[in-house]
Amino acid sequence: MRKVLVTSLSLAMFCTACSTAWVSTLDSILATAAPALINILQIVAVANSQPVNSNLAAQINADATLIKTLASDFAKASPGNASGVCQQLQAAVSAYQADQQMVLRVAQVSDSNTQTKITLLADLVAGTVGAIRAAIPSCQNAASSQSMRTAPPYSVSTFVDHYNSILLSPTGNPAVDAVTPKLKLHRHSRLVRAVTFGRLQ
Repeated sequence: MRKVLVTSLSLAMFCTACSTAWVSTLDSILATAAPALINILQIVAVANSQPVNSNLAAQINADATLIKTLASDFAKASPGNASGVCQQLQAAVSAYQADQQMVLRVAQVSDSNTQTKITLLADLVAGTVGAIRAAIPSCQNAASSQSMRTAPPYSVSTFVDHYNSILLSPTGNPAVDAVTPKLKLHRHSRLVRAVTFGRLQ
């Protein structure tokens, strides 16, 4: 009887870990995607010699935080409350997607090389919305669920590498090229980078 109880508890703990693993995945995506989006606003500001759009930057951070909070709530929600939290989570993701579209609307500069950089970065970040929706288990409709089965898993490391590659490519604009190295994304937190003396980026 005791062995059965231990086995049952172990299985329950394992299943709980599996069922909430998507929350960590979603958090990891947002931890790079939201700063990446705000970096675009900083590049626009430098290229146009104007202040950063702080209102839009704050909105991006607020929407990313709300998604993380609702994802955690949804993972812990009872069956009776799950549907309502799921709808709120989907609405928050849609608001985050609207933030991305707003960045595209304001990200206009006269320098063609910088504009190309901005467009490439924005296109890359736009792909994170699909990755976020795919990470949420019960909120996918049948069609998107079917299409995601054949899609390769989302890789934050690949995103960071590709983003930084585009970010650091020179534009010929001295002000932009001076600021972009400071906007590099990192795979690990500042604490991890400090503890490893910068070996882990």
